[in-house]
Amino acid sequence: MLVGAHLSSAGNFVRAAENAVALGLDCVQHFTRNPRGGRQRRVAEPEATRYREVRSAHGPGVVVMHAPYTVNLASTESRVREFARSTLVEDMERCRFLDVPYLVVHPGSHGGRGMDRAAELVVEGLSEVLSAAEGNREYPMLLLEMMSGAGNEFGSTPGELATVFDAMGWPDRLGLCIDTCHSFARGYPLDRPRGLDSYLGEIDDLLGLVRLKVVHLNDSALPSGSLRDRHARMGRGKIGERGLRGIINHPILRDLPFILEVPVDSEEDYADEAALVRSWGEPG
Repeated sequence: MLVGAHLSSAGNFVRAAENAVALGLDCVQHFTRNPRGGRQRRVAEPEATRYREVRSAHGPGVVVMHAPYTVNLASTESRVREFARSTLVEDMERCRFLDVPYLVVHPGSHGGRGMDRAAELVVEGLSEVLSAAEGNREYPMLLLEMMSGAGNEFGSTPGELATVFDAMGWPDRLGLCIDTCHSFARGYPLDRPRGLDSYLGEIDDLLGLVRLKVVHLNDSALPSGSLRDRHARMGRGKIGERGLRGIINHPILRDLPFILEVPVDSEEDYADEAALVRSWGEPG
């Protein structure tokens, strides 16, 4: 079982890799830049070399980068969409430079223009981003994160995301990241075995489970169907220990990297959270 967490990389990406090792994590996720956007910090070769060395010598085995929250491919404002596209092109290049296999991005919010228009804009933006990486196997896989459905969010169901994949011709470099709190908030009863099976079946039917590469494993502070993304410490929320046990031991999910994004007091607490999750694991 691969259990990790989202860690800070402020000022130096090596920090996230070294902290993951110190906390005994199997995988790690961190932002490509300030999560609220802004210019990309220059990474010099010594930092890049050390970042690769730490991962190669000690782990973590899987590294995921996350694009800033300000990326909104579905925005009705051309300025916002252009920022999203240029940011993702830069971040794809950064992942290539640092040998990071996955880049996670939120699809965006349509601002009241509707899901159909949102899908068109997301397709337009992603096509431009992926074209910049065409033909180069060193670029990462871009993972669309399924959202909670709050407000005007696009991409909270497999069906919404399937419209994007289909319009783009199912590119190999486009994949999926699920967040258990997001999907629980959207109304999928992941705390129940039948609910989890139905959810994964819908993903398989509409997107294909082969595209699912990363799981953000989070408990939810609010009930299923709340449409509000409020994470809770592992086992203390509405999905609960029983539901989370079902998720991490499900034969479709148990070999994927689980990234925790729960409200800890300090990053050191992730060592205990990860150990708790591992203690729920069943022999394969």
